[in-house]
Amino acid sequence: MSALALRYERKTSEHEVALSVPQGSAARVHLPDENAKAHLVTAVLKARTEPEEKLELFGVETAGLAPRERRRVRSRVGAVSPVVGLIHNLNTWENISLPAAYHRTTPLEQVAEIAHDVIGAFGADADSILARVPDELSMLERKIAAFARQLVSMPELMILDGLEEGLSHNECKCAARFESVYRAYQPAGTVLYVDTKEDPS
Repeated sequence: MSALALRYERKTSEHEVALSVPQGSAARVHLPDENAKAHLVTAVLKARTEPEEKLELFGVETAGLAPRERRRVRSRVGAVSPVVGLIHNLNTWENISLPAAYHRTTPLEQVAEIAHDVIGAFGADADSILARVPDELSMLERKIAAFARQLVSMPELMILDGLEEGLSHNECKCAARFESVYRAYQPAGTVLYVDTKEDPS
């Protein structure tokens, strides 16, 4: 049996959610509603659960983790999600580079290279996007910027939350590249698409 990147359960009077995501896979899950989706994404990003939830990340039960171990587990997860938005009074480059500078995880020269390469992989003008603040970007550009910010830390699990929400048909075609771009940096990584809509396919 494959090792799991994620195992999650949540039981309420309204819904029961249970999912297991093998490491290295690309999985899709359709949650009952926005509330259920927000609970899942928040629990995974914080590596912390509420009483009605159970969560394992990379084989580690998150309940009762010591602070240092919780930070270590959290550092292995990234997300493009409304739960983790860009800071509106900073331009895109500042949004991408400041977390890396604060955590001292990646040299800024490498951060700049990743940002330019990732944004360019979507056919966008990296210099233009990096110079603008989030409110000056389209919805797709904001998602690409958030994606580049996450890839700087090379997460082993990438959550793509409502990836196609707010996008046009042509933009959805562009957004389909997120997984392949992620795989270019993390070939053995895990991708989890979460949504509340039925997959049209």
